[in-house]
Amino acid sequence: MRDDAVIIEVGLNEAVSPAQHRHIPQTPSECAADALRCADAGAALVHWHAVDSAGVQRLDDVDLYGGALDLMRGEVLAYPSYRTDVADIVDERLAHCLALRADHGLEVAPIDVATVNLVLVDETRRTIAPLEPLAGFEVIRNSLPFVADALARYRSVGLVPTLAAFDLGGTRTIAALAASGLLVSPFLCKIFLWNSPLIGPTPSVAALDLHLRELPDDLDCEWSVVTYGVRDPEVLAEIAIAAIERGGGVRVGIGDSPDANPDATNARLVDQVAGWAAAVGRPVASAADVRARLGLASVR
Repeated sequence: MRDDAVIIEVGLNEAVSPAQHRHIPQTPSECAADALRCADAGAALVHWHAVDSAGVQRLDDVDLYGGALDLMRGEVLAYPSYRTDVADIVDERLAHCLALRADHGLEVAPIDVATVNLVLVDETRRTIAPLEPLAGFEVIRNSLPFVADALARYRSVGLVPTLAAFDLGGTRTIAALAASGLLVSPFLCKIFLWNSPLIGPTPSVAALDLHLRELPDDLDCEWSVVTYGVRDPEVLAEIAIAAIERGGGVRVGIGDSPDANPDATNARLVDQVAGWAAAVGRPVASAADVRARLGLASVR
């Protein structure tokens, strides 16, 4: 990255509702406006979930995603989510990403490399769930054949993958995919540290360091840390600053950890990360910087 700049990404909304956080965006126009505010504050990337007018997530809806992408005008690199309650086959899960590339200029697209159990915890009641099957929502399945096919299909249409490492095995898998030639560099890598669901180690600087030990020094990628479901803003700050100090990027967002900053906007969280980067002595990457790093063409 030019001048060792910090990539700031935002998880705009995830599965958070307005009842959970008053600043959460949902409609295409809301998501686009929020993304542009985040870009003004220093974010280079945003990720969001499409939500219809009834407040229902539509994770493969080309029109909802495309409407937001068009309104963002390429001022930030934005990418959608995908359904995990359908078969892990590219045409089932990622057809909307390919359509968004063709019709709306999508530049970056997601792929998760691990299959994990979605064990949810209620810390106040000391209970876990689900204890009964929930039609595909109790497990996130991402088989290796699916991942390999997704990477090949993305490459064929000029999409740069942003890969999610849900646990240490996921981080090792990303390194192995690159070593095998199935994953072409440079790419984006997100290291997830989960409070809930119970995936991987408890979020901490030590947990981040465990992941980083699995990334070879010569791996040509840009990595960021994602702290998910964390309630304590001091934990978020500690991990984010550690990532910046170690040369990585940071994803923030009320979609990822709504309880940590109940009154903050996404743009305010971006501004906070930019302040941490300045304190460490690193500049903040623009969308243009990231496009240049990834070999993407200038904004359409």
